[in-house]
Amino acid sequence: MSIRMVPIGTCFTRFNRLVRDLSNELGKEVHLTAMGEETELDKTVIERLNDPMIHLIRNCIDHGIEPPDEREQMGKERKGQINLTASYSGAHVLIVISDNGSGIDSEAIRAKALEKGLIKADSELTAKELFSLLFEPGFSTAKQVTSVSGRGVGLDVVKKSIEALRGTVQVDSEKGKGTIFTL
Repeated sequence: MSIRMVPIGTCFTRFNRLVRDLSNELGKEVHLTAMGEETELDKTVIERLNDPMIHLIRNCIDHGIEPPDEREQMGKERKGQINLTASYSGAHVLIVISDNGSGIDSEAIRAKALEKGLIKADSELTAKELFSLLFEPGFSTAKQVTSVSGRGVGLDVVKKSIEALRGTVQVDSEKGKGTIFTL
């Protein structure tokens, strides 16, 4: 078993190019920081985490991090920050992907969920319950479909992939401050 264990840093280093290329394509400035690279996981698990993590990082850049001029107007640094952190939590490994972008608009989620018939108009949902709707198949709050997002394919696939590994995915967000995905 110990032979199959490898540091997750091997997976994290692949994301530097993704962040650089996508931020250039979208005209954004983004810095990626990784911590806990020495945290070990089974090689197969790391390989199966690659695609879900790519989806989450792409979402952070596309939906979360604002363009540099907009960030400056809000009193933020021009360059957005994405953090990848891996750590042990008892018998489990926690992987946290966070950004310091715009956060998730819970009212946009509520409006789209009403439109799709996922909730009733008088539903009283907590922020956690609203954010869980993001993982529904076909759900997207993107205004338009682009090469990066807007098709409603991504977060539902992320959830299925993580659950196939007997894991969970949670999202927490604060409007104007950023978003945190915990695997």
